[in-house]
Amino acid sequence: GKMIWESRGNKETGQKSDFTRGLLLISFAFATSIDALAVGLSFACICVDIVTAAVIIGSVAFIATIIGFEFGKRLGKLAGRWAEMFGGIVLIGIGLRILLSHLFS
Repeated sequence: GKMIWESRGNKETGQKSDFTRGLLLISFAFATSIDALAVGLSFACICVDIVTAAVIIGSVAFIATIIGFEFGKRLGKLAGRWAEMFGGIVLIGIGLRILLSHLFS
């Protein structure tokens, strides 16, 4: 929902929030850290070699981030704020699908 809200921008100034600074950046970092903590705990329970896993996960995440960044730059010029709104809707859809699959499986 937050992505959809942010895609609307600030109606008074015409500016969008800068998520690369301040409290919003800290909240993104915190959410990512919670995800990493959950993965680390899961790997510890199944005795995975943490160094190998960290190198593989880090490499894939880095490559995916670079590809996403480049794709996003190009798409952002074409789609503008609608791309951010669409991304938020897609994330909500994925979350609902996961929730429903766990509730009804």
